[in-house]
Amino acid sequence: MYNCPNCSGNLSFDIESQMLMCEYCKTKLDPYEYQKTQDAEERDDFGVTVFTCPQCGGEVMTTNVTAAGFCMYCGASTILDSRMSKEKRPKHIIPFTQTKKDCQKAYSHLVKRALFAPGEFRDPQFLDRFRGIYMPYWIYDLKLRGTLRLKGEHSYRRGDYKITDHYRLTGEVDASYEGLNYDASSSFDDTVASCIAPFKADTFKPFTPSMLCGFYADSPDVDSSVYSDSLQEMLYDDTIDRISGVPEFRDKGMQAPGEKKLENIGLRMESEKPECAFLPVWFLTYRKGDRVAYAVMNGSTGKITADLPVDEKKYVFGSLLLALPIFAVLALLFTITGHAALMCSSITALVSLALYMVGVSEISDKDSRANDIGYRFTKDPSGNVFRHNGADNLGKTGSSGISGYWKLIPLVLALILVGLKPAMAFLTDEGTITFYTIYGVISMLLLIAVIALIETMAETEMAKKGIFLHTLGSLIAVIISAVILVFNPVSDLWFYGGSILSAIGVMLTLIGMIRKYNILATRPLPTFYDRKGGNDSAN
Repeated sequence: MYNCPNCSGNLSFDIESQMLMCEYCKTKLDPYEYQKTQDAEERDDFGVTVFTCPQCGGEVMTTNVTAAGFCMYCGASTILDSRMSKEKRPKHIIPFTQTKKDCQKAYSHLVKRALFAPGEFRDPQFLDRFRGIYMPYWIYDLKLRGTLRLKGEHSYRRGDYKITDHYRLTGEVDASYEGLNYDASSSFDDTVASCIAPFKADTFKPFTPSMLCGFYADSPDVDSSVYSDSLQEMLYDDTIDRISGVPEFRDKGMQAPGEKKLENIGLRMESEKPECAFLPVWFLTYRKGDRVAYAVMNGSTGKITADLPVDEKKYVFGSLLLALPIFAVLALLFTITGHAALMCSSITALVSLALYMVGVSEISDKDSRANDIGYRFTKDPSGNVFRHNGADNLGKTGSSGISGYWKLIPLVLALILVGLKPAMAFLTDEGTITFYTIYGVISMLLLIAVIALIETMAETEMAKKGIFLHTLGSLIAVIISAVILVFNPVSDLWFYGGSILSAIGVMLTLIGMIRKYNILATRPLPTFYDRKGGNDSAN
C-alpha cells in the first residue's frame, strides 16, 4: 500500500492527471519520483497482495489492501482470500488513459445497438462493476533478414500458342519490428485479446509499482516461446503483403508458397529476449448459472469488445413485429403457388440447419479454447510448460451421443421414397423428371450431410446439449417437404399444409439457434487447475 506523505491516506493512480493522487487530501505526486524516494535500490521484484478466488482459483495482484467485490474471472460475489507475494518485475507498462467513465460510456453505446440484449446490461449498478486490470504481455523486438526467393509466372497468347514465362524473383530483406505484443496470461483468452489489439509501442513507459495503485494485475504464466510460430506466420504474411505491392514483383505474377514458413522464402527471424510488460484493460464479468460473459476494453486506445447474449422474449416479439408487415406485403404483391411455398419453406429449413451447424462448431471451439494458444501451453509455478486438461483433445471430432438415431434417418427416408412408390417416385404421369422431384431428392441428400456435420462438430458438452430437440423441427420440415414434392399429389392442400408444418418446424429450430447463440455469447466458468482457491496461504 502506498501512503500519502502529507496525511498518510491511500494513494491511487489518477488517469486524467497521470499522477498518484491521495483519496483524502488530493495531493498529487509523480509516480516515478515517489517511487525513487521510497525505494532507491533497483530490484528485480516488487511486493504485492495476491487475491485468490475460492471458487475458480483466479488470482489478481494489487499494491492496495482492499479486495475487489467480486472475482473478475468467474463473476462470483465473494470476499477474496489474500496473501503477500513477491512478483517478478516487468520491464514496461502502459498507464491507463481511458477512465472508468469512458469505459462505461463506450459499453453503453455498444449495448444500445444490441436491441435484444438483456435489460440488466443497461443497469448503472451493473456498469459500475468494471475493474481496471493490468494484463501481462510479452513484448517482442524482431529482425527479418535474408535473400527473398519467390517464383513468378506470366502467361500470354501468341497466335494459336499459349506462352508462359517463368521468373525467379529475389531481393535482399532487412526489416525490424518493435513492440509486438502477445498476452502472457492463460486466463486472458487470445481471441478476446486480439479483439482489443493493438497496444502501441510508442506508449510504453518504464515500469514502477506505484502505477498499480488503485488497479489490479495478473501474473504471467505463459512462456514467451509459445508464440514463436505465430510470430513467424505474422512476419510471413506481412512480408508477402508488402512484396505483392511492389510493381516489379506484382507484374511478374509473384506466387507465394502454400506453407507459411519463412525458410520457404529464404528469410530468417532474429529475436532479442522478450520482455514482460503490464498493459491496461478494463474488465467486466456477467454471470448466469454456470456460464460467464465478458466485456473488455483497451485501457489505452478505448477499443472495446463484449459478449452480448440475446433475450429470447425480446427476440421472438421483435421477429413477429418484423414478420407480419413483410408477410402482408408479399401476400398483396405476389401470388405464390403451393409448390413454390413448400420449396421455399424447405430451403429455409435447410439454411437454418446449416446455420445451427456453424453455431455448434463455434461453441466447440470456444469452450475447448481451441484457438487460445496461451491457454493450451501454460507455465506451472515451477516454470515448466504443460498442456491444460483437455488440450490433447483439441481438434479431434467427438460424438454427440445420439449418433444411433441419426444413422436411422437415411434408412427411414429410403423406405418412404423407394418402398412405398418405387415406380412413380421420380416420374410424373408423363414419364419425365420434374424440377420439384429433383429438388426433393437433393434436399434429402443435403439433409443427411448437414446432420452428419452437426454431429461431427459437437465436441463439447455445451455444443452437444439439446442438438436433437433443436434440429427436430427443421428435420421434420425437410422430410415433409421432400416427400410431398417427390410424390406430387394433385390437391394443393398438401403443399400449403406442408408449408405451414415446415414453418412451425423452422421456428422451433430458430429458437434452438437463439439458445445456442446465448451459449456462444458466454463462456464456461474458468477453472485454474494450477492454482489453489480459498485457503491458499503460500508465501
